[in-house]
Amino acid sequence: MYKIVIIDDEKNIQNSLKHIIEDYADDVKVFGIAYNVKSGIELIRKVQPDIVFLDIEMPDGTGFDLLEQLTSINFSLIFCTGHNGFAIKAFKYNAIDYVLKPFDIEDVIFSVEKAKENLSLKQKDITIKQLLDFNKVPTNKKDKIILKTATDVFIVKISDIYNCKSDRAYTTFLFEDDKQILVSKPLKEFEEILEQHNFIKTHQSHLVNLKYVERFHKKDGGYLVLTNGRELPIAIRKKEIVLQAMENLHF
Repeated sequence: MYKIVIIDDEKNIQNSLKHIIEDYADDVKVFGIAYNVKSGIELIRKVQPDIVFLDIEMPDGTGFDLLEQLTSINFSLIFCTGHNGFAIKAFKYNAIDYVLKPFDIEDVIFSVEKAKENLSLKQKDITIKQLLDFNKVPTNKKDKIILKTATDVFIVKISDIYNCKSDRAYTTFLFEDDKQILVSKPLKEFEEILEQHNFIKTHQSHLVNLKYVERFHKKDGGYLVLTNGRELPIAIRKKEIVLQAMENLHF
């Protein structure tokens, strides 16, 4: 039985989340509910939960404040948030799971199942510390992203990523010498982040780092050749956009 705690200051949110978890999720139980940072820390230390649902804004601080006060993170974390663009961007950079309010039953159950799987990952502490550091660095200065696979958590330099390839709900990140990291998130989850680092979408299924583009080959419908010899297709409607991006590129 997996132990879950909920930390949120809204009574209706607490009840809704508890109801969804206990009525629809398997092999889990809510062992406690807290309403602010202080009581949340006390609850985590008392229960030693496997999974924590954590609100961002609370009466005496934020979810980030709570995490800063914990000496170690031994649980899977799921943030509860409204449509907060900054927070969601932070979670995407750091592979932290989140559910949006008001809750969708399928989203909550999916997050619980992922959280169970993530308990076996090593580096949960590092993932959270990366998230906390996100608040201290301007967006355009962030140079790393966390990629979570079924077995590992990778911290990689964005500038080391050559390109990304989509396969429905999965994205493969490709590096030098054909090293690959496969994550179970769609490409659209990474587009906004990577486009701030000279990445451009050349095709529905491809995102490329312009730093590694060697040339634009116009024949055979057009394609890009990267510095490692890899060839990437370019959709017809993307050709002018790609050419313009290459002309405007500054390193």
